[in-house]
Amino acid sequence: MPASDGIEQVFYSEAPPDLRRRFALLRHRADPVLRPMPGETVRDLHDPALSAVSFYTCSGEAVISYAAVLRKTIRHAAQTFEIAGLSAVLTDPEFRGRGFGRRTVAAATRWIGESGADLGLFTCDPPLARFYARAGAWPVAGNIVLIGGRSATALRSDMLGKVVLMRLFTPHAMAAEPVLSQATIDLDLPDGQFL
Repeated sequence: MPASDGIEQVFYSEAPPDLRRRFALLRHRADPVLRPMPGETVRDLHDPALSAVSFYTCSGEAVISYAAVLRKTIRHAAQTFEIAGLSAVLTDPEFRGRGFGRRTVAAATRWIGESGADLGLFTCDPPLARFYARAGAWPVAGNIVLIGGRSATALRSDMLGKVVLMRLFTPHAMAAEPVLSQATIDLDLPDGQFL
């Protein structure tokens, strides 16, 4: 289903297996560390429990740009918030610098804003923060640490060297800005997962 600006949109769990495979193959093309060996299984990008919504652009049969939105409910400071975050933002190396990634992130960000999510929240490597600011008006939330969960092995934004990006979308989140803007926020994810 078209989202906007030529970007297609589908619930990841409803995407045909061939399309999910093409998403995963883009990840391997975009990240040389993840390139599979011949015969190696290409894994799905997202845990089905996180209800990912995929945004993508194709050139012929190849997916050349991709971003997913993951949603979940969290508790923070005795309040409940619906959060959404970008995940697996990818552009084929041969198509970088042409605006595909920016348009894909912009479409995913618009969807978050229209979805009823209280806030958008995710991490990125510090050099990418400028890209997200331009593509989706995502500011760095310098006084926030995200933790994947409460276990001793849970992932943490500060320990991973990531910056946290956050946007407040609803009046509920805006009213809670004082307790959200300088906090450690528990995403309550299974070990090994993060936004």
